[in-house]
Formats: sequence, C-alpha cells, structure tokens
Amino acid sequence: MGTSLSTDKTMATYRCLASGNTVSFTYTHDIESMKGHAGYILIDEPEPKQEESRPLPMTAPVAAKKPGRPPKPKEK
Repeated sequence: MGTSLSTDKTMATYRCLASGNTVSFTYTHDIESMKGHAGYILIDEPEPKQEESRPLPMTAPVAAKKPGRPPKPKEK
C-alpha cells in the first residue's frame, strides 16, 4: 500500500565543489540521487588531517616593553 524505503546501511560521503563541505548519506535512494549531481563529488573515505611538523627556531627571549605611557621629559 505505501512506499517502503530500503534500509541498506551503506554510507557514502560527498564533498561540495563550491564550499568544500562534506555530507554523508545512508539511504540508497539518496546516494543514487547524488550520483547525477554535478556540484558534488564522491569521497571514498575521509581524508586524514595531516599535521604539519617543522622545527621551531630556538631564540633568546626578548624583553617586553613596559605597558603604559612613556615618562614626561624632565625640564631644566
């Protein structure tokens, strides 16, 4: 009598070409409809975030200026 949705637990993640945002779908109907969408591409698996490692330069501490107004010049 009614429509039934398939409950396949397949998961597909798509990335928007304009904004770079990702969206995940679990229903087969949603995944099939995204295949024809030109604004999104299928991502096989989430890209791991790469940590950038670079050596930190070791420098001597720099004396900080005192906060506030400079002193008035002395008059003679």
